[in-house]
Amino acid sequence: MSRISDAQTPGRGTVVLTWFGRVLALLLTALSLLVAAARLFGAGSFIGYLASRGTVFDIWGVLHTLDVLFSLAAIVGAGFALLRRKLLVALLFSLLAWPIGFVIEGSRCDTEAGCRMYGWAALPIGVSEWRLRIRPVTDRNEADSIASMALDRAGSSYSTYNPQRFDDHWIVATINPDGRPGPHAVRIDTRTAATRFVPCPADSMLCGMERPVVSDGERVFSNVRLGLAASFPAGRSVCTARPFEDDLSLDGRGFYGMIRDPDIPCDIIDISRDLGLEALKERTVAEALPQGCQPLSPALLKAFGGRAPRFAGHQSQVCQETADDQVWVGVFAVAGSRSEGGSVSTTLYEAHMRTTEAGLAEDARSFEAFLNRAKIGTLAES
Repeated sequence: MSRISDAQTPGRGTVVLTWFGRVLALLLTALSLLVAAARLFGAGSFIGYLASRGTVFDIWGVLHTLDVLFSLAAIVGAGFALLRRKLLVALLFSLLAWPIGFVIEGSRCDTEAGCRMYGWAALPIGVSEWRLRIRPVTDRNEADSIASMALDRAGSSYSTYNPQRFDDHWIVATINPDGRPGPHAVRIDTRTAATRFVPCPADSMLCGMERPVVSDGERVFSNVRLGLAASFPAGRSVCTARPFEDDLSLDGRGFYGMIRDPDIPCDIIDISRDLGLEALKERTVAEALPQGCQPLSPALLKAFGGRAPRFAGHQSQVCQETADDQVWVGVFAVAGSRSEGGSVSTTLYEAHMRTTEAGLAEDARSFEAFLNRAKIGTLAES
């Protein structure tokens, strides 16, 4: 009887191994459930984004949907098994938290270390191209991104510039590395995001860039909203002055006229002899004055006939900047302008002249004539 009893009693080593296995399984289950909870939160956030404002359902949407399902299965299955005291079953369910994560990290491959560690789990290259559009293209950043991908697929060296939306499509201009407009633009269908290359529309823009208007010396360029009007010397290429943050759909802050080829789009910025008139966002002259702006030098005063340039009928403040062969003169004045509600408020205006030493005498005379004909504030309404 004693021999049978001893044979049926597990040895100490067996007991230790059994408990070690249970503890290890419990730890692995707990770790996997933590991973499942983290992945459920991350993938759930992505699914929420797709449901609320995402525009395409692509392979990443598929992977994150599977990640949510696998994580839920891991948590629910392991939890139910633990309640039934089925530790091995709980461990097997909890391991469902890992596979989709490996595939996502391997397919993302955004770091060298990540590529080496998870590259074995990456999806085939062609699979990442699959996508299903669920919302139209309404954001200009997305339009820019779609156009960039179209250029990359075509092997083009051009870059995107200034996406513009029309009724049922976007036109995204292209520019070369020097900033010059390309021969084609990218047309994007708003509903399907399908792309094709089209000739640049030439009636109102040069491949997405504003076309200058050549002044005849008499035409008045005005902006009633800002309360300004000006006439430029004949032959000047006149463009709308816009702060860098303004969209081209806005009417800008004023106008400037350059001495250069009128076939060059306004958006191509270079050092040029120009005159300009703008309504500024700053409220005081002290805020608007460029750093390093100095009173007019004797040479500049002489070019203006011994008297500083000014707005006709307005108290003005003048300063100059010089850099290499370039001379910049700014004239500032505050005038009343009419707001949209009809009330009159004050606006700070700036007229400027940019010239060279060689063109100073000619441009000084043109600038004085420009200021004499310029109207700011409520005077611009007359």
